[in-house]
Amino acid sequence: HFSIISIDIDHFKQVNDVHGHPMGDEVLKRVAKLLEDSLRDGDCVARMGGEEFMVIARGTALEHAVELGDRLRQRVADTPMPEPLRKVTISVGVAATRPNAPGDPPDDRDLVQLADSALYAAKRGGRNCVRFAE
Repeated sequence: HFSIISIDIDHFKQVNDVHGHPMGDEVLKRVAKLLEDSLRDGDCVARMGGEEFMVIARGTALEHAVELGDRLRQRVADTPMPEPLRKVTISVGVAATRPNAPGDPPDDRDLVQLADSALYAAKRGGRNCVRFAE
């Protein structure tokens, strides 16, 4: 089994609008590096577009993926960004396959959609938090 973790940099449009696109590019690079450096061998992070990233965590059940998502969230929040920005946060949505679940397992697109739905729940829930798909 595996988990999908969908990540979005909070208020990223404001970073670009207030501080300019070069600052936005620097934030993207720093967040990408933080995510990449926080994963195990065999896990994968990719930029999906704009300010959204996705992590595929192999062999990771939902409970552990939520813990991973929260560690990623905390690491980004705790890492200083370039002046004058200082800090950024991320919202995180998690979905996972369920071994031995009744019926057919969800396909990859279903998991991505579930993780994205959980991500939007995190954004609605105040941002800088983790939500997971039931």
